Parts: sequence; C-alpha cells; structure tokens
Amino acid sequence: MTDGRSSGPIENELDGREVVESMRGGPGAVTVRHFRFDGKGAPTRFLILEIPPGAAEGAHTHFADDRNGIGAYEEFYYVISGRGIATLGEETFPVGPGDYWHASLDLARGLANADPADLLKVHLTVVLRAA
Repeated sequence: MTDGRSSGPIENELDGREVVESMRGGPGAVTVRHFRFDGKGAPTRFLILEIPPGAAEGAHTHFADDRNGIGAYEEFYYVISGRGIATLGEETFPVGPGDYWHASLDLARGLANADPADLLKVHLTVVLRAA
C-alpha cells in the first residue's frame, strides 16, 4: 500500500505499475497498472492504461484461435480522462471521458493519445476466451 495502510484485500492503483515501451508496436511508452486480485478474477483481468501525449497502444488483433500467440482476448475499454483516437477494424473514432467500447475477437484494435499535453487514462477489462 502506498498510503501507510496495512496490507490486506484492498489494493491501490499506484501499486504495481509497469512501463511498457512500444506497447503492441505503438510509439512511446505506456504505463500499465494490472489489478491482479491474487488471480481470483481469471479469466478476466482489469488494467489501467496511462498513455502520454505522442504515445499509443499499437493496433493489434486477438484471434479466437490465438494464431499470433498474444491470447484470445476480448477487450472492453472505458475512458477515464483525456482524449484519444480508437481504432476498431479499419475505422478510427475520437474518444473522451465516459466513452466505452468493446473490441471483439478477430477485430483489430488500438488506442492513441490525441491530446498534445494531457494524459489519456483508460480502464481496460480483458476476458480470455478459450482458444
């Protein structure tokens, strides 16, 4: 815990951050916070992505048969703050606080920060589907 609380079932989003360079081939570095829940949430995972100006989660596809080895994940995005450009298939969409969308299996997806100064913060839920 970061605020002096004793350890227990409550986690804080400041704990366990990971900086990922070129996330899924995108430019810049993205900070990822994994909410692990001691594995109790499997096959669902929760993450917070913090994408600074000029950075992106590169476009990628999670296939039902996991042919590219990155997992057969459906993804559910929710924008907490900032502005971005979401890629779904061949289309792009501007997104901002309160926007949410589902990226199904076999559909390309990606997310870029569209603001020159502010951080894009997104809650991401990923669900592993059996391959």
